[in-house]
Amino acid sequence: MSDRQDLDGLRVALVLGTSAGGVGRHVRSVAEGLVERGARVVVCGPAATEELFGFGAAGARFAEVDLADRPRPAGDARAVARLRRLLRGADVVHAHGLRA
Repeated sequence: MSDRQDLDGLRVALVLGTSAGGVGRHVRSVAEGLVERGARVVVCGPAATEELFGFGAAGARFAEVDLADRPRPAGDARAVARLRRLLRGADVVHAHGLRA
């Protein structure tokens, strides 16, 4: 018997802002592990993070959300509205980083 919990069908959303290293690698690792355990995973973040870390190649769905590295009131309002739509129905939302 495995000590790994079965997450079959659990809907998990991972949110991250801009990243060029550690946070992006961590989210990729978490996404991959969740997918391997049967969770349905969506990673939400800037397009550049998908290009750098390949969340889709890890089995997660990627949804672009323009989360900037510093406050931008109008852009942040659009990002929040998009996240609201994307996160509807998620069982778990795990945000990574201050801007997320």
